[in-house]
Amino acid sequence: MPFLSPAQTRELATFALSADRETRGDAAGCHIRNEDDYTSNFTGGLRRIVNSNSLTGLSATSYLLEPTIERATGTDAVVIITRGHQSKIALFEAKLPRLAGSSRWDYSQTSTGLSHYSDQLERQNRLRKDFAIFEMFYSAKAFGAQPSWMQRCTSSCVWHNVAFDFAGKRSGPGPWSDQELEALLRSQCLNIAEILTDICACTVGQPISMSCRGDLIAAEFLLEGEVLQITSGEPQEIHEDWHELAAL
Repeated sequence: MPFLSPAQTRELATFALSADRETRGDAAGCHIRNEDDYTSNFTGGLRRIVNSNSLTGLSATSYLLEPTIERATGTDAVVIITRGHQSKIALFEAKLPRLAGSSRWDYSQTSTGLSHYSDQLERQNRLRKDFAIFEMFYSAKAFGAQPSWMQRCTSSCVWHNVAFDFAGKRSGPGPWSDQELEALLRSQCLNIAEILTDICACTVGQPISMSCRGDLIAAEFLLEGEVLQITSGEPQEIHEDWHELAAL
């Protein structure tokens, strides 16, 4: 059974695609410092778009939780979608590949020499199976300048299980190469709208019954980093001032 109504799912997917595209534009214009800055701008942008434009009853709240020295979940951000006293919890790890630039998106662990990203995938794989987990590869390329194997205007997303299976077939334990990232994204390359549509349709992840407060949910499951909660409510009335804004 779908978690959100078809109208709310379409609205959320459309808003997320818009927020991601806007952040991609900022990254291409050198207004984004790193992947954490991109994540903050993306989740903040999605919150603002939802609260300013939803006509289906969606609202959004952000929480910034202090991360541990090494994030135990292997992820950077959380999206909590709440309906009544049930929530779906989606976590994602963000990467900003420079693709042959000066900043590598993966590196060796100090203590083991193993891939940091592969270690993050291992930690993600130990999380609850009712969570929806995905990888989000950002791009700072100008629109049209991205490689053919990445999304044209937004980030390129991969479900965790696809990335985890790929990691298990790598030839060595060291950092991932750009060529391996290309091979992964050629096997699956989704946009954020497709990811959220599957989550809202309950194709991936399962609803959890508990408090509807995002900060309490985050504390219960020891979630870290950027937390964005999307809450389902009643459709909004369309007032005259909205018509005036839409006409501008």
